[in-house]
Amino acid sequence: MPEIFRSTLLIFLCLGSLSAQTFIGKLNPFPSPEPVKTTAGDTLKILAVMVNFQQDRDGTTFGNGKFGSIYTKAYGDTILDPLPHDKAYFESHLEFVKNYFEKVSGGIVTVNYTVLPDTFSVSQTMRNYTPGNNSDDFTPLAEFSREVWQKADALNPGFNFSDYGIFLIFHAGVGRDISLPGSIGNEKDLPSVYLSFKALQNIFGSDFTGFPVSNGSFNIKNSMIVPETESRELEVIGGSVLFEISINGLLAASVGSYLGLPDLFDTKTGLSAIGRFGLMDGQAIFAYNGIFPPEPSAWEKIYLGWRVPTEINPGNYSVNLTTGLASVPPDTSILKVPINSTEYYLVENRERDAIHDGSKITYVVNGNTLTKTFYSDTTGYYSYDVSSVNGVVTNADEFDWAVPGNGIVIWHIDQNIIDAKIDANQINTDKNARGVDVEEADGIQDIGVQFTTLLGDVVIGEGSADDFWYKGNPSHFYQNRFSKDTKPPAVTNSGANSLITMYDFSGISNKMNFKIKYGDSTITPIFSTALPVTGTRFHLTRIQKYFSYGLLADSSFYLIDNRGMIIFPLTRLSNKQPACFTSANNQYLVGVDGKRLNEFVTNGIDTSYNSVQVNGVITSPPVIRYTVNPQILTGTSGGKIYIYKPDSLSSAVPDSLILGPGISITQIAADSDYIAAITSPINRAVEYRGFADNQGNSVNFKDEIPVKLELTKDRSGNYVAVVLTDENNFYVISGDKIISKWPATASSAINSFAVGDLKRDGENYIVYNTSNTIEARNLNGALADNFPFKDPDNKNFTSNILTADFEGDNNSEIIASTEDGRIFALDGGTGKPVYGFPVSAGSSLLTTPILFVDSSKISYGSLNEQMNFSAWHIGLTEGNIFWGEESGNPGNTGFVKPASSQNKITSFLPGNRAYNYPNPVYEGKTYIRYYVSENARINIKIFDLAGDFVAELNADARGGLDNETVWNVGNIQSGVYLARIGATGVSGKSESQIIKIAVVK
Repeated sequence: MPEIFRSTLLIFLCLGSLSAQTFIGKLNPFPSPEPVKTTAGDTLKILAVMVNFQQDRDGTTFGNGKFGSIYTKAYGDTILDPLPHDKAYFESHLEFVKNYFEKVSGGIVTVNYTVLPDTFSVSQTMRNYTPGNNSDDFTPLAEFSREVWQKADALNPGFNFSDYGIFLIFHAGVGRDISLPGSIGNEKDLPSVYLSFKALQNIFGSDFTGFPVSNGSFNIKNSMIVPETESRELEVIGGSVLFEISINGLLAASVGSYLGLPDLFDTKTGLSAIGRFGLMDGQAIFAYNGIFPPEPSAWEKIYLGWRVPTEINPGNYSVNLTTGLASVPPDTSILKVPINSTEYYLVENRERDAIHDGSKITYVVNGNTLTKTFYSDTTGYYSYDVSSVNGVVTNADEFDWAVPGNGIVIWHIDQNIIDAKIDANQINTDKNARGVDVEEADGIQDIGVQFTTLLGDVVIGEGSADDFWYKGNPSHFYQNRFSKDTKPPAVTNSGANSLITMYDFSGISNKMNFKIKYGDSTITPIFSTALPVTGTRFHLTRIQKYFSYGLLADSSFYLIDNRGMIIFPLTRLSNKQPACFTSANNQYLVGVDGKRLNEFVTNGIDTSYNSVQVNGVITSPPVIRYTVNPQILTGTSGGKIYIYKPDSLSSAVPDSLILGPGISITQIAADSDYIAAITSPINRAVEYRGFADNQGNSVNFKDEIPVKLELTKDRSGNYVAVVLTDENNFYVISGDKIISKWPATASSAINSFAVGDLKRDGENYIVYNTSNTIEARNLNGALADNFPFKDPDNKNFTSNILTADFEGDNNSEIIASTEDGRIFALDGGTGKPVYGFPVSAGSSLLTTPILFVDSSKISYGSLNEQMNFSAWHIGLTEGNIFWGEESGNPGNTGFVKPASSQNKITSFLPGNRAYNYPNPVYEGKTYIRYYVSENARINIKIFDLAGDFVAELNADARGGLDNETVWNVGNIQSGVYLARIGATGVSGKSESQIIKIAVVK
């Protein structure tokens, strides 16, 4: 094999693994925020000029700055883009653009073009208009554009520039767009770029109105810069070879940029991100050596308004999907499968030869239009080698011959990423979280990933036939199924379960079928819908078959069904969390606003609206408690709780409970025979009590303001109040006694918590989030076993905690969501995520979500920042809701029933409950933990291994709970120590346990 031929072959092979995937620079550095809206019959008019530079002898550019100077020898017309590069030559390339967009837009877009006849030169050499390598300063190119259009205007007096929308500069030389082995310089060649009006304003300032022209008041507001060719001579062993690359793909992508498409390659590295599955990627732009790119991807077509996908709701489906060229109205070529409010899958059927006639190309040589057909990829007609093609290609019967295979393509679209990054043109710069991503069926997400071979060669993943979904795909990881446990997994970009399975893909054909299933063994989406009224959302509740949500702006509430349709708008209903209940087939929604107590009643057909003025400003959410009949409780700024009967709201004189003057009641919690409240002082001059109940008990918090109150009962049946203050302190109160107090360690204020039966050990646990962790503690403040739980992605938990047993094991699960919208459910016993979780709401939640029963199953509903309301069945059985919404339940009672004693420990001081953590102790302190079945006095003596006494600790322990005593090891040397935990109970029982503690410093 001749050495020069071997070198040429090496370069051809390298195109598929290097140059075609790496686009140097950015094609559309400042994408417009909205695409150009095109409809059937629209015409894009392109005006092109041909521009030389001043002649140079610069070794860092190809050619000398003049058209046709890039070659050192005559190649004739047997090459791509042969000379002469004149008006007819550029018109042939624009004819390709016309044919491409008419076909891929489905006839929506027509392209007309004019190439001005005279070639002219700008004032400087090429290097003077070139930005620095890796520079985002496009000022030199903008100045180049200014000079070009000034000269074009001067050379064409009276020309009507206003007839055109796209202004294209064809310049002498090649583009600084790709890098090839053997390239001797090109660092001062002009990069190909589309400078939009936004880009030009970014460069010249916001007062820039365009490049003025003399005929009329029209200004040129964009500039598209493209070289005469991308072909270039390369130095190899034995001489030089011509590497042939057409500018057709580059032109198509540049027009795509004008239409509003952002770059979809990695604009930080230039590496491919979507391969040859769409248009706006270097690999697609230079597919088949640039003679034609594939059709735009499903997302690109939808973004430009050329296609409307068929969107499905949660459910089970059998889908038939037809390839674009074979589809008939209504369009069935793109399916949209929502994951959450901001992420979705687009599914399309791509076939390289849907017409079954091979690849037929039309090309121009010496003014003659010819055709050639290739019935398969063959020598001289591969994506990286088209040596069997010459001239200027003006058309192809099927542009999708350029895709790497056939079958179903699944796109993962993340609107959050697109919205956040499109302005900076960085949609696909994070290979682990792309805005527009191909779910590669071979299970190896390697498009744009660099690998090094055993020989040291760098190879870049480029997408292949194995990345399509179809029956018979031979890839090792392929299962003919796409789900949360496959490779690739059907998960969100945050790693949450999408709850979507696509499976049973048929064999490759123009019409393929497969099945879709939403949900898994425990979690099934019910609905996801955008709410029709937006604003600052602040409360969410459930009133039998309706949901209610409110807006802060005017205290309005809206009753909606599970499709998001408004059933009843309720103006000025409540400025606080409403309460709701059902009685005698009527559904009640109760709110408070200023001095008014409001009541909406409906039986689903008839409605009524009642209101009464209360003696004082209402300062707490309403509470519904049941004695024999339901009662409405409201708290006021005068320290009174008023009690109303719902059926006689406007006429009855209410009962009242006076907790004290000079205080404002901020929250009420109640059970059938017990009422408690937290209060805030009107001013500090009055006697202040932060907690009070209807039995005459009160607690004064002095300098702390209580922010949240929840009630439960201990194992003895006594009411226990848990109060959280503005200092992040928890107080546990029984009667008028503070039985325990502890601080919640957090970097910011905690304003909510939940109570739930996590262990079935006779005591409820307090659950709250602190930044990126969820903590669960017993009423003594001791950490629950297997807690805290930390988010593996280190995101903050932002929503209020909910607790419920939805797995049917009588243990409460804990439900919380993160700042990126992932919804976790933790098993209360193990502290680990429940199978199938996390799922995703799409973005951070606006407020506390809710738990409710639907179809005899516990269900979860949430409203996110996009005002998208979603709900899921999360259990197989009805289960048991402990803390299900902002104030516990729809009645706002803030009460959780006593915990089950199924796992109650009866041993007085069990050995398996005596330990310390952390162990080993590296610094600071350790917690010595023990359980006693009854109240006891604790004595802990600590000895070293030689038997020498080290420390003694004493404490009082509460029976029926894990208790903790802190040992500060700041002055303790490294070593192993023995701690004897002795307990003496109130009944006279006495036992001890010995544990080992390792101190390492």
